[in-house]
Amino acid sequence: MSDTAEHERIRQMADKLDFLTEEDFTLLANATPGTVEAWRKRGTGPAYVRLGRRFLYPRKAVAKYLDSLTRERAALPAKGML
Repeated sequence: MSDTAEHERIRQMADKLDFLTEEDFTLLANATPGTVEAWRKRGTGPAYVRLGRRFLYPRKAVAKYLDSLTRERAALPAKGML
């Protein structure tokens, strides 16, 4: 089985279990693998499951993490009022 086929099979299995692969999470976060690894080590990223040498991210944990990053836009004062 080629690497590409193996990665696709792993992605499909993770998807059926409602997980993102580490590669998918890295792509979503627009981060490097090293950054995602640092988040895991510091406990600052989403919850994850370690299965052998593979890291999987439950979709619910990723959604919760994204919610924690949500920032409200500050209201601007009305024009001409100070």
